[in-house]
Amino acid sequence: MSDIKEQPTADLAAVDRRLPADFTILRLGLWSVGAYCVLGLLGFAVFAGFWPPPAEHLNADEITQYFADHHTIVMIGMVMMAAGAPFYMPWSATLSSIIRRIEGPMGILSKVEFLGGTLTAIVTMVPPIFWITAASRTGERTPQDIQMLYDLGWFFFDLTFICSVLQSVALGIAILLDSRAVPLFPKWVAWICFFTAATYCVLPLMPFFLDGPFAWHGLLSFWAVFVMFFVMIAAVTPYAFRALRQIETEILAAGHI
Repeated sequence: MSDIKEQPTADLAAVDRRLPADFTILRLGLWSVGAYCVLGLLGFAVFAGFWPPPAEHLNADEITQYFADHHTIVMIGMVMMAAGAPFYMPWSATLSSIIRRIEGPMGILSKVEFLGGTLTAIVTMVPPIFWITAASRTGERTPQDIQMLYDLGWFFFDLTFICSVLQSVALGIAILLDSRAVPLFPKWVAWICFFTAATYCVLPLMPFFLDGPFAWHGLLSFWAVFVMFFVMIAAVTPYAFRALRQIETEILAAGHI
């Protein structure tokens, strides 16, 4: 009988011992987005020179010439981009854990956010494989094949936008649902998430325009989408660290998870 009475106390003690390690891992998950941004931007923008990328209206010979002239640095850049992409997943997983504290065990927003983030990581990882394939044998492939690989990378990159929309919208809704006296995130962060999701909605037009704001190198399909994606990360991450501190305090005060 005494063993039964002592069991809850023993469980709480185990939680107290585990708590610092759990939150250290969660914070590492948030820091991982730094590796995603650094490796991705260095590889994509600096090494490969895709900032902005070679234009959608370029013909097969012009695209082939670009890959031939920048053969090695494109390959290095694409390896960096593909290697950095999975680091988006721990960041998304940590946000999912935070959302779960807002919505409770029956909510699906945490799962939608995590799945959207995982798919976004895959969307970031696959196109550089196409582009490195285009760059690897420029002397052996026809210009039409190289152009096809380049186009395929952009179609995959842009037309899978709904994955990122799901993540942004789920996160925004969860933030607005937070009924705490001191919310984990300020409400304006939710509107950043919604606005980011809205910018993605121009991407279905990309295949129909070879130039102008809707082309993959254009003002809306490239600049607006990329800028808002990184603005969202910059807006969410500092408050996610704050949210973890607040949740840790709540758990310690309540004595249970």
